[in-house]
Amino acid sequence: MELKRISGQQERTLLEFYDPKEWPSQWKKMPEMMCTLIKSLESIDHEPIWVFTSHAELLFTNKDDYQDWQVLVKIIEMDNMQYYKITAAQDSPWHHLTGFADNHNEAAELVLSGLSVSVIGKNRNIFLDSN
Repeated sequence: MELKRISGQQERTLLEFYDPKEWPSQWKKMPEMMCTLIKSLESIDHEPIWVFTSHAELLFTNKDDYQDWQVLVKIIEMDNMQYYKITAAQDSPWHHLTGFADNHNEAAELVLSGLSVSVIGKNRNIFLDSN
């Protein structure tokens, strides 16, 4: 799967953005996990998809535009363990579907599943819709 950076973020690749050396030491696990997921997704046979970053989150969309997202990935910590939290945009009444994975292979599957069921075109707010 080719992960195409939206126009406004093409100065750095995803792997450069998530380079663990660029993040504070308390965040080291998050960029390592994102890099592993990105490499896993890039090895999958799938149509190209637009991506962008918002702070530590990785977002997928079907167009070169940061205002709508289909799937959002973030790393969360529970009980001293890190997990991928994958959210797929949906219509009312649910607004989003969320899944969790503890490894990059399962996370990649959830991203693909999310892309297949997501609803777009709602100008979703990244911060309000990703709770």
